[in-house]
Amino acid sequence: EIQKCGNLCLKLHCTVQCNSVMFSLQIVSAKTLVKPLSHPRFKDCGKISITAIETGGSHEMATFKFEGANLDKKDLLGKSDPYYELGRQNPDGTFTTVYRSETIMSTLNPRWKSHEIIVKRLCYNLPFQPIMFSCFDHDDDGSHDFIGYFTTTLAELRSRSSNTITWELINPRRAHKKNYKNSGTVKLIDCHIDKTYSFLDYIMGGLQINCTIAIDFTSSNGDPQTSKSLHYIGAAEGNQYQLAWENIGHIIQDYDSDKYFPAYGFGGALPPHGQVSFEFALNGNADDPMCAGVNGVMEAYKMALLNVGLSGPTNCAPMIRHVSRLAVSAAQSRTAQNYYVLLILTDGQFTDIYDCIGAIVEASDYPMSIIIVGVGNADFTDMERLDADRKVLQHNGRKASRDIVQFVPYNAYRHMPTSLPGAVLAELPRQVEEYYQ
Repeated sequence: EIQKCGNLCLKLHCTVQCNSVMFSLQIVSAKTLVKPLSHPRFKDCGKISITAIETGGSHEMATFKFEGANLDKKDLLGKSDPYYELGRQNPDGTFTTVYRSETIMSTLNPRWKSHEIIVKRLCYNLPFQPIMFSCFDHDDDGSHDFIGYFTTTLAELRSRSSNTITWELINPRRAHKKNYKNSGTVKLIDCHIDKTYSFLDYIMGGLQINCTIAIDFTSSNGDPQTSKSLHYIGAAEGNQYQLAWENIGHIIQDYDSDKYFPAYGFGGALPPHGQVSFEFALNGNADDPMCAGVNGVMEAYKMALLNVGLSGPTNCAPMIRHVSRLAVSAAQSRTAQNYYVLLILTDGQFTDIYDCIGAIVEASDYPMSIIIVGVGNADFTDMERLDADRKVLQHNGRKASRDIVQFVPYNAYRHMPTSLPGAVLAELPRQVEEYYQ
């Protein structure tokens, strides 16, 4: 007979996709999550331990370099313009192209450039999964001529470390002809497979994510005493700034071992003389801006609303450079690894957008990411520009070394708040991997 010993109410919060695997950050950050079981009639029902394990095999990057010899001549007035494709076998036996090389013009003996491909993409990390090498003659009209193919495996490619491998290209349409031998040969010149690390590898290896909060205190938010204000302090369920932070903060704090956050405001007029500051501590203590957990930041924010006047302009470059200096120190330190995240909550465009771009380009060299959450209904066109998904940021001729900004409009997730943290943190795993790799 099975008897019920207790219940567990476990909220997995929001999940973040990393290398096609979904994980609860609360479980991952703790490696093993221990929760007590509860029962309406008994006090001590024991505990349950939940451990997260990343599936999908190892994280490896393969680098290949091929050269061809004596390929079939396909052009009437020339030789051939060869390129090749690598195909991964599908469960139904067909092949999907996962890589296409550059075209080498007018040659029957091409030497293609080396290229990298994730092993998981090439063959699902399965050493004996068939991989198809197909060679073509490029035609400008798109009717590329098939030269030949062969199949291999990752295990065979790995053996290149001790042997030179040469394959014959076979064209099935010509294979039955008398005296047909092959349509050329392909030699593997170089092959090495290197271990790469995922975001979860870094987190479980001890990487600390340090999140700094920066909240917009400019007058465009409206008087906090009025219900139309984005900072309205009388909202029963909380204003947009509070709701955004509450949803995001509960996820971010699971990265942080001590769960203390430095929390700042920018664009506010400080007492007693109304001097405008672009990096003031929400708790009023410039020497120790740390706030204990999500609730600590919330309480400091409420206190700041009662003491700090809303002003402007909306200059954010000082906050970006403030956190960037911490990231520079972390990059130069030989102690435990630290990665810095600046979470900016703002109601509109940055007045110092050009200076912000410069600060972001500088920060891209260091262990730092910037997350911007736009609240309200303002025009956020410039924020989309900072989120350089389509075009790399540049400043004074210098390009950012990587994309470190993620912008999310709060209103797009206002009616599905549980999806907000996933959108906010969507790019963070990749940004961490790109920095350390």
